Amino acid sequence: MGSEGVLVEALQQPATTAIALLLLAVYLLLHQRHLSYADVGLSYDRVVTHRELWRCAACQVAHLDFIHLAFNLSTLWSLGLVKRTSGLGPGYFLHTTVLLFLLCPAICVLLYHVLIVALKREQYRDVTAVGYSCVLFGWMTLLATRQPGGITMLPLFGLASVPMWLTPWASLLITSLLVPKASFIGHLAGILAGYAAAFGLLSWLSPYWTVSLVAWAALLTGHAAARTQQLTIPYIRLPAAAAGLRLLGGGGSSSSGGGGDVESGGGGAPPAAKM
Repeated sequence: MGSEGVLVEALQQPATTAIALLLLAVYLLLHQRHLSYADVGLSYDRVVTHRELWRCAACQVAHLDFIHLAFNLSTLWSLGLVKRTSGLGPGYFLHTTVLLFLLCPAICVLLYHVLIVALKREQYRDVTAVGYSCVLFGWMTLLATRQPGGITMLPLFGLASVPMWLTPWASLLITSLLVPKASFIGHLAGILAGYAAAFGLLSWLSPYWTVSLVAWAALLTGHAAARTQQLTIPYIRLPAAAAGLRLLGGGGSSSSGGGGDVESGGGGAPPAAKM
């Protein structure tokens, strides 16, 4: 496909294009600032224990590996094409994306809570995850549930074709097998959020209530950040260096991520996982 064809597709799906540009811009910013998984990722300990609620949003738009970013952008673009051919307008796309964006980290933290508190799996306390895959898995699940027969087969990573209704679970399995650091919990949270949206559990959240929910979430996140001195108006900064993290606007360099994968928990630096 030539450059003109790509431009035409970009103009035909403006919401998808805007999200793709946002993810690319954040990727470039993170590399310019030399930030690591620990600086922007979501972990149970940082969100629940330290009340760093801003990580629920930051982690979903953060990518520190170009291959990870490219894979998510490719999936985002493919889902955008499916969404457009399914007759779903940009308004519905943005509304549902915002709901998935809010719900995915909440489910992810809840799953970690069950693993840590109920099942005594302490290695999940410091697992750090980043990436837009939660929302993508949510959309994949939503489309597969709404139109299980509309698109009977969907190419999966170029390896196989599976029934549309099975795509989210097949993607979850193959991603976990092929990418050791893939966040199984994060992707599972996206699938559960997608089912919640598909089965109408979020239908009561009209655009008005969604905007109100986003406003309250932003207010509470800002309040929590201000109380822990993580927010300086008009700039948002990360925890102070005394807490072992670098300011968003600070200099210096940091490591590219922790060791270990989402299952083993690793040792030393917080284990990193890609969502």
